[in-house]
Amino acid sequence: MKENEFDIYVRNLMAGAEESVSPDVWKGVEAGLDRAARKRTVPVWLWRGVAAAAVAAAAAARPAQNLSNQPTIQQPVAQATDAPLPAVTQPEEDDVTPIQKQAVRLQGRVAQVLEVPVAPEASEELPVTVDAPEEPAARRPDTAIKPDANAQDAFASDDEALRQLAFEEHRTHRKGEMSMSVLGTLQSNTRPDGPVNKVRRTSGSFFVPAPTKPGISREGTEFSFGLPVSAGIGLRYDFNPRWGIGTGVVYTNLSRSFLGDYGKELEDGSIATLYDTDITNQQHYIGIPVNVFFNIVNTGNWNFHVRLDGMGEKLVDNHFLIHDSAGDLHLHQKAEGLQFSAGVGVGLEFKFSPNVGIYFDPTLRYYFNGNQPRSIRTIQPLRMDFEAGLRFSLGR
Repeated sequence: MKENEFDIYVRNLMAGAEESVSPDVWKGVEAGLDRAARKRTVPVWLWRGVAAAAVAAAAAARPAQNLSNQPTIQQPVAQATDAPLPAVTQPEEDDVTPIQKQAVRLQGRVAQVLEVPVAPEASEELPVTVDAPEEPAARRPDTAIKPDANAQDAFASDDEALRQLAFEEHRTHRKGEMSMSVLGTLQSNTRPDGPVNKVRRTSGSFFVPAPTKPGISREGTEFSFGLPVSAGIGLRYDFNPRWGIGTGVVYTNLSRSFLGDYGKELEDGSIATLYDTDITNQQHYIGIPVNVFFNIVNTGNWNFHVRLDGMGEKLVDNHFLIHDSAGDLHLHQKAEGLQFSAGVGVGLEFKFSPNVGIYFDPTLRYYFNGNQPRSIRTIQPLRMDFEAGLRFSLGR
């Protein structure tokens, strides 16, 4: 047979060659690809390429195998001769490997190369579903965010809650707090009829009986009063943020100078009279105060309060110093009873550290008559105290 006749024969033979693939085969291939994709993400186009390659390979193998089983051409093609073409013997069905099996084998080889686990061939055919990518949400134009009235109310309530919490914490901190103070007090020393001039009377101006025993026989008008000075230690207990009580121990010194007559005992036992001599009197009191505090302002570092005072004092030493040209003489006298007083005042305290503060408490005080020795208190019972000191917090 001539070469051109063979070419024409093969062309005619291959002109209608087509391998139709069953839909079941495609479903099996896609089901296997879907199961593999769930275990490891592999691009869909790769699996589809593998399946297409498998189909193309199977289609190419079928005609080639048919050609290998064709008998030897004994006669020329119809175009070259008028004799009819010999019949083509079809191969047995068992000799052709099903395309589904070939596709599965090819899929397994590709999976081994890509290290993708391949599920065993499914007994039931599952549909292939491909999740479509979600479309991004349409971007909204930027708009100005208006404040929410409810949110503003919530913020305001939060601020109020924080302030209330701080106040409660302060209340808790102040509740049951003990403090100690070191105090000092100055008191005015002016007589009700004005300043006292230093006036000395001359002796012999009028008859004065001679003293019959040692001591002061006559006291003249004072010509000076010393500033009453007090010092002490106080304890204060605030049992709630508003109310507190206090006590302590206070020492007070009163002094005055006057002209008086003094009976001086001589060595022979006789009494010599010193007329209009300078005498200085020092009175030493120990008192126990009782204070009640009402805090008007008690926040932060500031404390503004009102106080009510009551105090009882005992004269422990009434000392007279008699000035004499021959030498100063000392005389000590006792006094019975107690000196009571009551006062009302206001106070201001500033705490410059968590445990230490400075305070100033002016107080208007009245001294009751208690048969005490003559002093600025007996002459002017309504006095003004100026107390100041340091207060130390001792905790709860």
